[in-house]
Amino acid sequence: MRRTPALVLTLGLLVAVVLPAGMLWMLDRLLPPDLSRLHASALILNDRTGARLDGRTSVDGMWRLPLAAPQVDPVYLQMLLRTEDRRFYWHPGVDPLSMARALAQLVMRGHIVSGGSTLAMQASRLLSPHRHSLRGKLLDMARAVQLEWRYGRRGVLDIYLTLTPEGGNIEGVRAGSLLYFGHEPDHLAPQEAALLVAIPRHPTTLRPGRHNALALAAARQVLRGTGMGQEMENVPSGPVPMPHAAPALLAHAWSVGLRDVVRTTLDGRLQRMLRGVVAARDAPLRGTFAALVVRRDGGIAAWIGGGEHQCPGCAVDLVTARRSPGSTLKPFIYGMAFDHGLLTPRTRISDGRMSLSGYAPHDFDQSFRGETTVADALRQSLNVPAVQALRLIGPDRFLSRLAACGVVPRLPGRDVAPGLAIALGGEGISIYDLATLYSALNHDGQVMAPYFDVTGRAPATRLLGPRAAQDVRTILEGTPPPPGSGQWNHVAFKTGTSYGMHDAWAAGVTGQWTIIVWAGRPDGTAAPGITGRATAAPLLAHIVSLLEPDGSIAASGVTPHHQAISYLSPALRRLSRPEGPQIIMPQAGSEMESRADDGTMTPIGLEAGGGTPPYQWMVNGTRLDVPPGAAPSWLPDGVGYVHISVMDMHGRSAAVDVRIR
Repeated sequence: MRRTPALVLTLGLLVAVVLPAGMLWMLDRLLPPDLSRLHASALILNDRTGARLDGRTSVDGMWRLPLAAPQVDPVYLQMLLRTEDRRFYWHPGVDPLSMARALAQLVMRGHIVSGGSTLAMQASRLLSPHRHSLRGKLLDMARAVQLEWRYGRRGVLDIYLTLTPEGGNIEGVRAGSLLYFGHEPDHLAPQEAALLVAIPRHPTTLRPGRHNALALAAARQVLRGTGMGQEMENVPSGPVPMPHAAPALLAHAWSVGLRDVVRTTLDGRLQRMLRGVVAARDAPLRGTFAALVVRRDGGIAAWIGGGEHQCPGCAVDLVTARRSPGSTLKPFIYGMAFDHGLLTPRTRISDGRMSLSGYAPHDFDQSFRGETTVADALRQSLNVPAVQALRLIGPDRFLSRLAACGVVPRLPGRDVAPGLAIALGGEGISIYDLATLYSALNHDGQVMAPYFDVTGRAPATRLLGPRAAQDVRTILEGTPPPPGSGQWNHVAFKTGTSYGMHDAWAAGVTGQWTIIVWAGRPDGTAAPGITGRATAAPLLAHIVSLLEPDGSIAASGVTPHHQAISYLSPALRRLSRPEGPQIIMPQAGSEMESRADDGTMTPIGLEAGGGTPPYQWMVNGTRLDVPPGAAPSWLPDGVGYVHISVMDMHGRSAAVDVRIR
C-alpha cells in the first residue's frame, strides 16, 4: 500500500510527458511543412566542358537550384552563421537569447533593431512566405521547432541554402553563385561569400546590377563583422545572361522531369554552329529542318529541334516527334533478311508491278526497273523489292526486333496489325529513333541509344549480325552522294521521302558519327516538292563537311566477301515470284462504289501484273473487249457480286471476287 503514492506520481509524470509529446507528434503529422517551393527547381544545361548552354526557371519563375551544406564553401557557412545565427547548433529552432535581445531593443529604442529570427525561422518563412506580423512571427517560431524536429539542423540549413533570396528572381546560394559569378558555390572567395550572405537581408535594395553601391556596402559590412577576407572593391554588374543555344533539348529535358544543373554530351561550339547553318538555309515553305548528330559512343553532339525557322508548329521538338520515315527503314529490312539467310546482296529480285498480300506498291518515280540485285535495289531505294524482303521476314518479326532495341514505331491505329506498308513509311518514327537504328552500322550491328546526359549511357543491344551490318553499310557507301557534296568517301548514306511529300529524310554514317536530318512542315501538312535527296541530303552533306573538314573519313572495314552467284543455292540466286498473272486492281474481296451522283454506273479500272502480256479479261465469264493500247476497264450493269478473271498469253490465269455497290 505504501507504493501507491509513488506509482501515482510516476504515472502522472508519464502522462505529463507523453501526452504533450503525443499531441505535438499528431500536430506535426496533421500540419506538415509545405515543401513545394523547395522542390520546384530550375533547369540549366551545360555542354560537355561545363560551359552553359541553356536554362529555364522553375514553374514559379525562379532561378532556384537544390543545394546541400557540404556542397558550399566552408567560408560562406562560417560567415552565414556568424552573421545570422551564432547559436545555430545550440538552440532548438528558436533562440531565447536572441528573442530577449530583440524585445529589449524594441522597448528601449521604440522600433525594431533586430528581429531575433534564427535560420530555422527564416527557413520557415521561405517555405511559406507571408507578411511580417506578430502572428507570422509566432507561426515561424512554431514551424522552426517543427523543422528542427523533422529534418535536423542539417536539413534546416539545406532549406535555407536552397531558398534564400539573392535578388530579383534568383533564389538560393547555388543559383546566386552560378548567375553572379559563373561557378558553383563549392569554391567562393570571401568577397563572393560576403555578398551572398548580405543580399538576403534586403534582396530588393541590395540587388546587384540595380543597387551596386548599397550591395557593396552591405558586403563590406559582413566582411568587417566576421573578420574574414580583405576589403571588397566591387560587385557584379548583374546576373550573367542565360544563353539559349539548345532550346529543343531544354524542352525535352524538362518534359522528362530533369531539373537542377545537367551536364550534357553536347559540343557547345558545334551546337551553335549548326543552329546558324540551319537558320541560314532556305527551308521548305512554312517548314523547317531538324537534325541530330551523334558520336560513335552514343553521346549526342548537337540537337537541332526545328525552332531555327518561323513556321506553324516550329516550337515543337522535332527530334522526338514521330513522322513517316519514308524509305529510311529499308536498310534494316534487308539486313534482317541477310541475317536469316533469306537474301544476299547478290540475290536477283524483281522490281515490277505486283500484288504482295493485297498490297501493290509503286516506286517513287512511278516506274519499274525489272530484275536487279538486292544491293542495287537498296542503293536505288526501290519500293517493290523492299516490300518483298519485308514479306519474307514478316512485319511482326521486324517490328519486334526494333522494339527489342528500344524503337517502337507508331502504327496508324491502335488496333491496326502491322502490314507491308511499314517498308515504305506506313508508321511513325522519330529522328532519335532513326539515330538509334543507324548507330548499328557503326557498331557491327549493335545499336547505341543516343544519350545527352553524361550519366545516361545505355548498354548496346543487337539489331543485326556483324556480317549483315557490314553488308548493309558497304551497300550504302556505294549510294551516289548528294549534289555538290564534294568529298564523300566512305559515307553510308540513305534518303527517304514520305508518301505525299510530308517528310524528307537523310541519314548518314561516317564511322565516327551518325547524322539524321529531317525537313518538312511541323504541322504535318504536305510540302510539295520536297524529297530526301534534294531537300534533306544537302544539309546532311554540309554537316558532314563540318565534322570531317579534310574529308578523311575512315573506311568501314574489310568489304565482306560473297560467293559468286553460281555458287549460291537456287533460292538465293533469284527471289521467286508468281509465274502467272496477278490481278492488282480490284483487290480480292473488296467492295467498290460505282455509282455517280446522278445514280448512273461508272467504269471500274482493271490492272494486272506478272505473267506474260497481253492479258485477256473476263467478267462473270464474259470476255471484255479492250482496244490495243487502252487501259482496261469495265462498266457494271448493276450492283452485286461479280467474278473477275484475267489470262496471259500462255493461258495462266488469276481471279478475284468483288462486290459492286
